[in-house]
Formats: sequence, C-alpha cells, structure tokens
Amino acid sequence: MIFDKFTPQMLDFLAENHLRNSKSWYDDHKDICRSLVIEPFYQLTEAMTPTMLEIDPQFVCIPYKVLSRVRRDTRFTKNKDLYRDHMWLTFRHPKKHLGNSLCYYFEIEQEGWGYGVGYYDIPSQVRDAYRKMILHHDVNYLTAKNIVDNEKTFSLYGESYRRSRFPEASPEDQNWLNRKNIGVSFFCDDFTALFDGTFYDIMINDLKRITPFYHFLRVAEERVRHQKGLEAHS
Repeated sequence: MIFDKFTPQMLDFLAENHLRNSKSWYDDHKDICRSLVIEPFYQLTEAMTPTMLEIDPQFVCIPYKVLSRVRRDTRFTKNKDLYRDHMWLTFRHPKKHLGNSLCYYFEIEQEGWGYGVGYYDIPSQVRDAYRKMILHHDVNYLTAKNIVDNEKTFSLYGESYRRSRFPEASPEDQNWLNRKNIGVSFFCDDFTALFDGTFYDIMINDLKRITPFYHFLRVAEERVRHQKGLEAHS
C-alpha cells in the first residue's frame, strides 16, 4: 500500500504555527491545519486499525483519541508554547493515561519520523514485574529478547542507571534490567519514504514483527494487575 498523504507543507505549517505561537493566527488557519495535518493522520489511523486490533483487540483506534493535539496543555509545564511543531499517534488501552501507558506509536517531528512500542514513563510496579521475568528467564522475555537482538530496524530505548542494579546478571540481561524506562524505536531523518508513501507497508510489517516485545510488557502489566487483585481480596 502507498500512503502518500503526508507532505513537506505539513511540516512547514506545524513549524510556522509553533513559531507564531498565536491563537488568532491558528484560528485563521484551522482549515489548512485540518487538510494538511489532521486529516492525513486520521487516514493513517484508519489504515492501521485492522493491524493494531489484530495485535491487541483492546486498543483504542478512534482517530481523534489516537492523535495528539496541535494545541499543548501548558497548565503544568514551564514551557508555555501554545502549539506543537510535531504530531504523533498512540494505540493503547482505553482510559489509560498516555504518560504511563504501554503503546504502539507513530510520530513525525521536524527532524524526522519514526515508530515503535513501549512507555513514555513506565510505572515502577510494571518495571519490577518485568525485571522478575528477566531474572527468571521467563519465556515471554526470552522470546522478546530474541526478536530485539535479531532486529536491525529497532533499537532498545530507555536511560540506564550509571551503576548496575543487578551486577550478577549476564551483560545481555543487564542491558534490559538496568533501564529506568523501556521500549523499542525506529527513527529516520530522511523524509523520502514518508512523503512518497512507501514507508507504510514496511512500518506495518515492522510493527507486527515486534509484537512479542509488546506481549512481554503486557504480561508484566497483567501480573501486576493480578497481584493487586489478590491483595484487595486478602
């Protein structure tokens, strides 16, 4: 499939809207924003939906809930810029806060574009759960690790502690154990495939292939949820 809805003009509009930082200017150009930015992302969401629901039937795939907002929420941040110069999609479970949700994502920034799976900020209990799975060489971890180790597309992300928390673990396991956050990502600074539409089939195949990594972290979440249920009824 060729998905050629994204254009250089979209990036130009986002950059100018961000730099002008003006509600009145944005209001005067809403129709342009809709045609250049919102609609292409909505169409991509609709195209990706069958694959995302195949990976996880619980994913929310309603376009306006999947797409980030052009207008920023500046209430709780020192950065008071009103508008973003980048946009993204996130496929995650309903009623989950983006900050601590496990999700699939696709993003376009001024510097490039990419996609992946993971957390923006993993809940500490889930991190503890997946670490236990690693230490016990749980089959879900081994399957995920094998996929990531043999992947040329994705890189494991997440800042690591300066000093190992698990010095007795193997170096390969420490690479996962010592991360404060975790996910896998692909990022490209060449917009050619994005603008000519050839990125789509490659991206879909990549996201399918990395599914064991997603399932590994989802199992960790389910084990946390199960433990909380046991504690609530004890």
